[in-house]
Order: sequence, then C-alpha cells, then structure tokens
Amino acid sequence: MKLKKYLLFAFAGTSLVASFTGCQSEDEFLTEHSYKFDDQTFYRSQSDMEMALNGCYRQLQSLMMGQTHGGHSWMIMGLGLDTFGETGGNNRFANWDNLNSSEGLTRHWYDNLYTMINRANTVIDMMDERSEIAYSSAEKKAQLRATAIFFRGWSYRVLAGMYGNVPILEHHATEITTGYVPASRQEVWEFCKEDLTYAAQNLPLKAEKPGQIVRAAADHYLAEINLALGDFNGAVDAASRVIDGTDGDFHLMTTRFGSRAGEATDRYGNSLAAPAGAYWDLFREGGNQNSPNNKEAIWVCQYNYNTQSTGGGGDEWWRIAACTTESNWLSNQVRVNKTKRTLKDGTEVYLWGDNVACFQPGIVGSAKSSVPSAEGRYEADIMRDSIGGNVPYSGNILYPTRYVYTDLWKNSKQGDKEDIRGSEIMIQRNWYTPGGTRWLDEKAAAFERANANGYEITAADTIGIFPRFWKFSDDKHPNGDNKAYDCDWYMLRIAETYLVRAEAYLALGDRAKAASDINVLHDRANAPLCTAADVNIDYILDERTRELLGEEHRCITLNRLSVNPNATYVTELYPIQDETTSNTVYERMRRYGLGYENLSGSNQPREWNEAEHRYISNFHPYNYQYPIPIQVIQSNTGVKYPQNTGY
Repeated sequence: MKLKKYLLFAFAGTSLVASFTGCQSEDEFLTEHSYKFDDQTFYRSQSDMEMALNGCYRQLQSLMMGQTHGGHSWMIMGLGLDTFGETGGNNRFANWDNLNSSEGLTRHWYDNLYTMINRANTVIDMMDERSEIAYSSAEKKAQLRATAIFFRGWSYRVLAGMYGNVPILEHHATEITTGYVPASRQEVWEFCKEDLTYAAQNLPLKAEKPGQIVRAAADHYLAEINLALGDFNGAVDAASRVIDGTDGDFHLMTTRFGSRAGEATDRYGNSLAAPAGAYWDLFREGGNQNSPNNKEAIWVCQYNYNTQSTGGGGDEWWRIAACTTESNWLSNQVRVNKTKRTLKDGTEVYLWGDNVACFQPGIVGSAKSSVPSAEGRYEADIMRDSIGGNVPYSGNILYPTRYVYTDLWKNSKQGDKEDIRGSEIMIQRNWYTPGGTRWLDEKAAAFERANANGYEITAADTIGIFPRFWKFSDDKHPNGDNKAYDCDWYMLRIAETYLVRAEAYLALGDRAKAASDINVLHDRANAPLCTAADVNIDYILDERTRELLGEEHRCITLNRLSVNPNATYVTELYPIQDETTSNTVYERMRRYGLGYENLSGSNQPREWNEAEHRYISNFHPYNYQYPIPIQVIQSNTGVKYPQNTGY
C-alpha cells in the first residue's frame, strides 16, 4: 500500500519532553523555539544501532513487566473480559463506565507504544540515511533494521487491538506537531503486514542472546495479522513456516527439562510423567523460560527478581502475584450453591461460616474466636494459600473467572486421559491449612449450624480464598518469600502458533486440519482429543485459554474478532458485529465475565444473573476498544482527532 506520512505528538520520545524541563524566564518561556533532536553525535556505528535497539527491548520490559499504572499489564491479558476480573478500587473492569479517557490506564499503552515506535523509527531512519556506517556484514545490517521494523509492527498490532484507529508514523519525530490523523484499523493492520513481512525475511533464525527477536516471531504475528485482514491462506503459510522448521528449530516440549525435571511428582504426589509433565516444566523457576533446551519458546521477555519497581515493597511480583495468589472467592458460590470441597482423605468441608475463619492456635489472625466450637482459635483477617503465604484481605485484586476454573474443564477427563492443564497439578482445588494439613472439621460444623438456624451463608461469613494456580507459582520465591514466582516471561510459544493456524483452517472451512493442530496440544497435555465437529471459534478461544492463560494477549485476540468484516468465520456464533448492539467481546464477557458483588453506590454493577448466580460487569459493545487518551485529543489542535464510540 502507499504509506501516508503522519507526525507524532509531543510525548513520542523522552528527549522531546526534556526540552521543556529547564528553568526559563516568563519572556523566554513565551518565545517560540524550534525543538529538534540532535542525532549528529550518535547513530554513527553498528554498536550505536545495537545500543539504540536495546532501548526498544527495555521499553518492552516497561510495557509488560512494569508497575507504572498498577494492573496495566493485565489489560492486554484480558482484564475485565472473559478470563480475568477485578475487585476493589475503581473497578474499571467490573464497571466499564468508570474507564475513561483521562486516567493513566488508558494512557499507558498509547504513550509507551508510541515511544517504542519512535525509538524504532529513529534506528530505521538513521540506518537508511547514513550509508557510510560500516557493518560486520550485509546480513547483520539487515537483521538490525528488521529488528527495529519488527518492534514497530508489533507496537501497531497492539495499538490497533486496543484503540482501533491510530496515527501511522513512518519516521522518527524531529519536531513537535499537532496535526496527526488517525488511520483506520484496517490501514494499521496493512502497515503491520508490510513491517512483519520484511522482518520475517530478514531476522535471524536463531537468537544470539536470550530474549532476542527471531524470524519465527515475525512470521507468527504475520499469520495473526493475515487473519485480521482476511488473508487466510497467507496466515496458514506464515504459521506453517514456524511449525515446519523453516524458521528455525521450534517445537512443543514433550520431554522433561530444566530446573525441576528430576521431580517425578508434584508436592501432593500427582504424576509429572512426560509428555504432560513437560508442560509443567515450561513454567518453573530456575531459567526454564530462556533455557537453550526449551525449544518451545519463540520470544521471551527477560526479567530478573529483585529488580526494583516503583511500588511499595520493591519487586515487580505484583504482576503475577495479583493473579495467582488466592483472591476473593465470590460469595454467591457459597451462599447459593453451598460449595464444598473434598479433601484427599475423603473429608468434605464447606467454606467457613459464622463470620470467622479459624486456624489452629498460633496461626496469625486478628483476634480469638468467639464461636464456642472454635474456642482458643483465632479469627483470620488474611487470605491463606496452600503453603502458608498470605496477602491482605482487601485492596485491588485480580482474579480468574469461573469460566477459567470450571467451564473449560468439563470434558477434560475421559478414560485414562486427564488434561494436565486443568488438573490438580496446575490448578490446586483442594484446600489445606498452612503446613499442608487439611482444613479443620469445625468448618463443616459452622455451616451446619448456620443451616439449622435458618440463614444463608453470606459474604461476611466466608474467608476469601481461591485455589492456587500452580502454573505461575512455585514453593517459594527465590528470596525465601511465599508470594509468587519470578522468572522471564513468555511473549510467544509455538503452542500459540498452532492455534493461530487452527483458526486459519477454520476460516478456510477445513475443520479437520484445525482439529489436527489442536490435537497436537492435546497429545502433549494428555487431554481427550477433539474432532472436526467440535471446532468453531468458541472452541479455539477456549483452547487458547486452556493453553495460554496469563500468556495470551486476550484483549488483542478478542478485539481482532470483533467488528471486523474480514473475520467472517465468527458470525456462525456471533452474527451481530457492531459497536452499539453486540460483538464477540461483548457476548463472551456477558457469558463469562464477573462483576464484583460488594461494590456500592455508583460502582455497583447493574445486573445479577439469577440462573448462573453471578453479577455481570457493566460492559457495553463499544468497550471492545479503549478510549483514546484525552491528552492526545486536546493537544492535537491542528486536526480533530475523533474519540472512540461511547467515551
């Protein structure tokens, strides 16, 4: 396509902002100046270009692992959609009326992605302009340029997925401009395709250093963008280059590897035999994610524990801990369904009642219990995990939806097949006291007393406990704490490439080939096989959750399928695709999403689903996209920048 030239706004690069920070007199401040970048002393050698690209990698860390705006990383992972919910705070993702164009959550991705784009464009422009620079080889020069172009294309993929229509910037910013024009989402995808095509032709096949972008990553995202554009054969071709080995030696791990490979069982005696046990190995601490023996990892964001963040205690564990430690159990599950758990010794216990959660003497709590049957024990004011860790029983908490806990796994056992991804190995559903013993018998007794006295268990009667997701948790944090685990983070595994190709086959009407690709994952997970008749877009979305929970860019996936005339294969299940009535994101959120129960006033979600005993988040069809930051609209005085529908 013929590319249009769009200029970026003031916050595109930190060096531009710095121009305004010095002390100035009033007269000097009011005097117009021409602020330009000085590129004359840098970008003069191959090493300069490599250092500049390191800035892009660092920007990725800031985007995916940083703490600038609290739970921003989980926005792209699907916060408030069908996989993750939110409690506490403003509850923007339980009541989407609270998400507006003025807050940092909407700015974070927009601002930082354009910073990434500007950094990438600077490298591209300087390499093109300065022909006198000597490179170690023509191949190396092409690889460096392709890396910058990949970062740009990937950034526009995320921008199109979150905001829809955004400006396309082909060159780095050299002066402040206030007249940029948003391109359509379709145009942005076409731009992505050009970038990713170039990257897929010129990136290296193999990483020289951990975390380096390689050709397979570009082809994977090219396949995804081809799906968005309706080029389904192109999607199959790009994904196949990753899967068949053309792009390097990547394949599913089916043998044990890494730091815990010598362990035959998990802590409770569940078998970790291969090939299913290899899935468990993928997520263990000790360098497994970037291990040279891990042939499944295509792109990994590097991260080391004890990296200080801007948040209270120091480490950036919040990103994982907020999801994986036990969060607020929705009380209606207990109140209406009277949920109970069966322990390994066969004991059936209910969640605790009578306004207390009692532990054995010596376990930290708020006060001694006043319940006669719990004399000498202590009321807990914290949530307890299965190994004795704790988190405050308050505050902003991210939690998986019931869909993630239950719906996905209804057919996960058949004969000798049990999907490891939903088993006790990965999702611990039985509950234990600190130290690993079973919960106290008094729990069941408390429930029976409540039942006999004619009142239902309420929110105040229950301690907030979720079973643990072992996918993102280990025995202990490396520093000895029990919060969560800490390791490099998957951006892309070849497992996702199989699912992209399966979606392309579905789009082409070849459900048998789609099922075959899905069954490659099922074979590794020891899951029952699916058939061609099983495959539709919902089945693929479910499989993406089973395989990629907490890894997939869920927001991007669902957005790509919504209000997209090229995604004709979704209309079988979701015939209405618009911003005012219904679409894929809206329907799945309504079906599976969760609104927090104990909100009050203006934050109260509006609807209670009696049949499913859950609150539904206040979500609108137009929420498939995020609002354009108000600062962008207000600063763009030269051209009117339209706000997205509904904001």
